[in-house]
Amino acid sequence: MLQRIVHRTGLVGYRSPGLAQLGVPHLFTTRVGLGGAPWDLRESDERVLAVLRECAGAREDAPLVSMKQVHGAAVHELGASAGPLEGDAWTSGRGDALALVYTADCVPVLVASADGARVAAIHAGWRGIIAGVIPAALARLGVPAACAAIGPCLSLESCEMGPEVAQQFVQAGLRDAVHERAGARPRVDLRAAARMQLERAGCTSVDVSDRCTYLHADELPSHRREVTHGGAVRAGRIGAFIAARTR
Repeated sequence: MLQRIVHRTGLVGYRSPGLAQLGVPHLFTTRVGLGGAPWDLRESDERVLAVLRECAGAREDAPLVSMKQVHGAAVHELGASAGPLEGDAWTSGRGDALALVYTADCVPVLVASADGARVAAIHAGWRGIIAGVIPAALARLGVPAACAAIGPCLSLESCEMGPEVAQQFVQAGLRDAVHERAGARPRVDLRAAARMQLERAGCTSVDVSDRCTYLHADELPSHRREVTHGGAVRAGRIGAFIAARTR
């Protein structure tokens, strides 16, 4: 399970015991910012970024680097290409920059090799899971993944899907993540699906969050809660970011 941390400024985040043991800088953010006030990671100023780096155990000057996420399976090596990128996962061997993915119901996954020298940050929505973004990122990592962490996302209780989506999970070899009940729409356990793919790729040490983006509105934004069911124009975003261990 992930560990909840509260910075002296009031900002709340979550960390993985396994990744922390490897000495890998990382953090899963929440909507609880400085002074305990609601905030959105996309609107962070330098003061907030400094707190995030401290919470992650990262270098004080490490930038947070993101891409345009498209719910696919494209993986990019951090720093290998200049200019705007589209995709849903980073791999990196850099300790001077933090690979960042945004989520608001999808599954954020952070991964590290045994020595912490290679890491990955993955945005895995249901489309991305079916497309294989998690195994694609682990393959691109180039070394065995020793530890992974699955951050806050939609829980099984909150992840009702259409039967056509549930069938896609079955066809992707993820039948055990699909829960069907007579007279009701199927539900999909996104955490379980992500964990299955991590373990099938050889990563058996996985820390998993017990927080649901839909149910835990005090800490987490949810597109399904705020936009789909609430009528808001947009939902907030949380982030998951990681850097390679520096020696």
